[in-house]
Amino acid sequence: MALKKYIALVFLFVASVNCKQAYKICVAEQYLKACEEMLEVPTKSKAVLKCIPARDRMECLSYVQQRQADFVPVDPEDMYVASKIPNQDFVVFQEYRTDDEPDAEFRYEAVIVVHKDLPVNNLDQLKGLKSCHTGVNRNVGYKIPLTMLMKRSVFPKMNDRTISPKENELKAFSTFFSQSCIVGKWSPDVKTMRTWKSQYSNLCALCERPDACDYPDNFSGYEGALRCLAHNGGQVAFTKVIYVRKFFGLPVGTIPANTSSENPDEFAYLCADGSKVPVRNKACSWAARPWQGLLGHNDVLAKLSPLREKIKQLADSGAATKPEWFTNVLGLSEKIHHVADNIPIKPADYLKKANYTEVIERGHGPPEPVVRLCVTSNVALAKCRAMAVFAFSRDIRPQLDCIQEASEADCLKNVQDNGSDLASVDDSRVAAAAKKYNLHAVFHEVYGEKKKPNYAVAVVKRGSSIKKMEDLRGKRSCHNPYGSFSGLDAPLFYLINKKLINPDQCIKNLGDFFSGGVCLPGVDKAENNPRGDDVSNLKKQCSTDNSPVKCLEENRADVAFVSSADLPNFDKSKYLLLCLNKDAGGTSWFENFETCNIAMAPSRTWLSAKDFLSDVSIAHTPLSLAQLLADRTDLFNIYGEYLKNNNVIFNNAAKGLETTEKMDFEKFKAIHDVINNCGVA
Repeated sequence: MALKKYIALVFLFVASVNCKQAYKICVAEQYLKACEEMLEVPTKSKAVLKCIPARDRMECLSYVQQRQADFVPVDPEDMYVASKIPNQDFVVFQEYRTDDEPDAEFRYEAVIVVHKDLPVNNLDQLKGLKSCHTGVNRNVGYKIPLTMLMKRSVFPKMNDRTISPKENELKAFSTFFSQSCIVGKWSPDVKTMRTWKSQYSNLCALCERPDACDYPDNFSGYEGALRCLAHNGGQVAFTKVIYVRKFFGLPVGTIPANTSSENPDEFAYLCADGSKVPVRNKACSWAARPWQGLLGHNDVLAKLSPLREKIKQLADSGAATKPEWFTNVLGLSEKIHHVADNIPIKPADYLKKANYTEVIERGHGPPEPVVRLCVTSNVALAKCRAMAVFAFSRDIRPQLDCIQEASEADCLKNVQDNGSDLASVDDSRVAAAAKKYNLHAVFHEVYGEKKKPNYAVAVVKRGSSIKKMEDLRGKRSCHNPYGSFSGLDAPLFYLINKKLINPDQCIKNLGDFFSGGVCLPGVDKAENNPRGDDVSNLKKQCSTDNSPVKCLEENRADVAFVSSADLPNFDKSKYLLLCLNKDAGGTSWFENFETCNIAMAPSRTWLSAKDFLSDVSIAHTPLSLAQLLADRTDLFNIYGEYLKNNNVIFNNAAKGLETTEKMDFEKFKAIHDVINNCGVA
């Protein structure tokens, strides 16, 4: 009898477990811990969530498509990317709204506000007026008016191929409006932005600080555009409905009316058909931005209710304290955390009902410009194409196109022959490649949290009597691996250039100079020592852990030759930099690696055959992409491992991209030539 009861209890337990519906939420791997913390939050819902880590949101879309995950929180731009994936069956099944507007169909609606007596009867008559905008690249104040106005023949054409797409936009605004306020970062390149803000200065004339034309500015942003209209000479303002009603003290959603010093009876909405509507009335908008929400595959619809309830309860639970999972896992925010059920809809249809697809896909007029990136592998081609769709969804122009060739040399030749626009070269070979194929450097990778170039540096113990390279003769050294710029090329070039060793048999001579013993990892590999020379002294100081950090810590060396990117691994209270780039030598703190080093290290660099006029256009897309993703690798990690491959297009260690003004490629070439001639590289 007892056995029967036991079996019955086991059966009931198994049945109860099986009744709990399990759903797999995809999350960027950097937020996996936060996701797992979310799973510990108690809710009434019996639905069970499981965290599925992915590289980023782009990979999450693939996981959902392939049923490795069930859903992922997304922005409207991600919905656009999802709609372009072949053979997908995505559905948007839940929206994130605000507590202020829980019943609003769209996150916000774009409107035009004018003085009620402004003598205009159609949008064409906006030409020559003074305009107020939220800021450059913003939806209601920049993208939407640009999209809608360019459809009208009165708006200047934007297909001048002698200037970049972004400059085409700024030039069109500058020509169409007499004065404006459009603040912000007009270009990721500071020099270019400075030039444009001087050339199109009328676009800054209505700003609080026309000379800066940047945030913060009292006449920018949603309310700032209205202040510009009401108090700074503006005649037309581009903003969104909720802020119009707040500005004039009118009720909106759940927010009651309040007192305002502004008079709503003096202003009106200008509709697309040219009519005017008092701002007290329902607004006439010409485009909208959809809400963020949850995107899943079609199979989720069969078991939707428990999941919806689970998400709502988690949102309610985290609304007060805003734990990390609230924002970084579920994609909720301070303002947007009301979870609403919507009729499941395909992402393309969801965007279309807000006219948002039109905003994303806006062009500049045929022929649409493209920047063609040359790659050398199938994996790189796949990543390039993913980058192209992502960048396009985020309004980055010109469009990115991807060309595949068999080798780096083929890519460089392809750029020379105008078959593509950009090809990359690693390290010291940039100057030689530029000369051989008649190309020039456009931008390069930067590294570390401060996004600086790397430097080859020498690290010595604090209190050491070593002040210059000559003091190291007969001492012990440890290095980054064979073939690295910081561990071998830079110190070897320095020794040869200062005539401290003979360039003939330079590897052997390196060991002779550091006669106390060396640890140069990899020097004994067959491909690095094809003649089988005796390199025992170059391995003498190596141990089970060959890192230069351990080498110094364990007193196996007097100096370590490493990259500035390695410095955080050292205890800076115990070590100093050796300033070999200074004639007088000396030592300095780690923070001063830019002025105390052996040499700046070359980084992966992109070359182009175009003249400088077109560089702005060619570099704008990759630089803007890097700028957008600098703090949002969860959206698309363009630097990390891709499909289990390392250094695809960009190095894994890169943290950003910058123009090449500071790079001394001729010096890199000189180092490369010397090292080549002594048979190392």
